[in-house]
Amino acid sequence: MSLDQEVRTSTREEDDSLFVGDIGNVDVTKSSHSQKILVVDDEQDIVFTLKTILTEAGFTVDAFTNPSVAFEMFRPEKYELIILDIRMPGLNGFELYMKLLEQDNSIKVLFLTAVNEFSMYAKFKNSVSPMSGKRYYLQKPVDLTKLLQRVGDMLSI
Repeated sequence: MSLDQEVRTSTREEDDSLFVGDIGNVDVTKSSHSQKILVVDDEQDIVFTLKTILTEAGFTVDAFTNPSVAFEMFRPEKYELIILDIRMPGLNGFELYMKLLEQDNSIKVLFLTAVNEFSMYAKFKNSVSPMSGKRYYLQKPVDLTKLLQRVGDMLSI
């Protein structure tokens, strides 16, 4: 079954429940971090922006625009957090996450997406639904302050 096939149609409430809006008050700007973050998004300007803002906040960042290359370069226990776009050519973010999870089941992921209709990804829903401290979603365009707060929240758990 391909991702383009619709498994079942989700309701608006189910789609909305995939996004977590509760952001803590963690200040991660201008502090020193030893945590390493992997960023994968097929849009080069988004990768550049995320890498820049996270690096300026003190994180070490590896960033890729090609999900297949990111998978090849991935090593278990190397990253404290992975930030993934959902809709990418080749491997989508959910497929990449599932492959990375096979290598390291302790990874934390922050999904970024412009997608607000998840029915085409229904087969992944149980595996990628939000889980406190492990999986969150932010909708594009991403507010960079909220991104840094969410990253801080996820890494402090």
